[in-house]
Amino acid sequence: MKNLAPPPLTIPIAQTARNVAQQFAAEQATPEKGMRVYLNTLAVWTVHRYLTWLQIETDVTQGDSWNPRLRALFDVADLTIPKVGKVECRPVLTGEEAVLLPPEVRQNRSGYLAVRFWETLGEVELLGFYPAIACLGSARIPLGEFQSLDAFLEHLDAATTPAPSSEPIQLHRWLQNIYNRSWQAVEDLIVLPTPALAFRRSVVRRAKRLELESSLVLVMALQPEEGNTFGIHLQLLPQEGKRLSASAQLIVLTAEGEVLREISAQGRETGLQYQFGGQKGEEFTLKVMTGTASYSETFTI
Repeated sequence: MKNLAPPPLTIPIAQTARNVAQQFAAEQATPEKGMRVYLNTLAVWTVHRYLTWLQIETDVTQGDSWNPRLRALFDVADLTIPKVGKVECRPVLTGEEAVLLPPEVRQNRSGYLAVRFWETLGEVELLGFYPAIACLGSARIPLGEFQSLDAFLEHLDAATTPAPSSEPIQLHRWLQNIYNRSWQAVEDLIVLPTPALAFRRSVVRRAKRLELESSLVLVMALQPEEGNTFGIHLQLLPQEGKRLSASAQLIVLTAEGEVLREISAQGRETGLQYQFGGQKGEEFTLKVMTGTASYSETFTI
């Protein structure tokens, strides 16, 4: 992984940002929490300003850090970037040599930016970027492991450039909040909560609507395990209020085309599911059939 290069970018703190940060800080229960919220707000505003200079769209008001209830409960400094997701903008104080990540920011982030504050709080430095896929739930990131801001811009470009549909879906990119457009947030396609979707918090999950002989929803969850191993959880669900067709089949094929598992409805009218594991880089094909209609797509873990 590259170290910091070129040098950090210095950005002055605008009075507008100070006013907002002071307002958010004044809402907090203790002076310590108020200072944390103050720094988090300035860090988010700094990254927002930097991206605005580059004419990269952001939505600063959609982050947890701009939600009064969530910023009071959690230590969050997230900035929403359309088509990319959330990047976490973590303050770094004088003398600190690492970024500490509280549990609430170790998931659902595209990456992390280190923002250095000096004692005068007149200006800050953007130190670098650390991709979420390299983090995988770590609580501490040494500053020397952050990549340059150029790597951050390359990450944004990759996230907004969809992969050709003929290529396998790169599941490991889901850990960076990079998805093929046909794979949507689960909440956009089905109503939550439901017992059939009781995933652990660390699981990254997406859903896809399949219009075959009936309307179905395919849910895929990716769970990082030890080393380069990942757990895959598949669910095939009928449209809300409907029943699964008796002819429905969920088939998983290996890279060589051999059937790894075939599951038929056979009275399972509420849905089909299957779990398996694989190593990063392994390929498999998923096939769904209902009667004469079928869907097929290849994935790389």
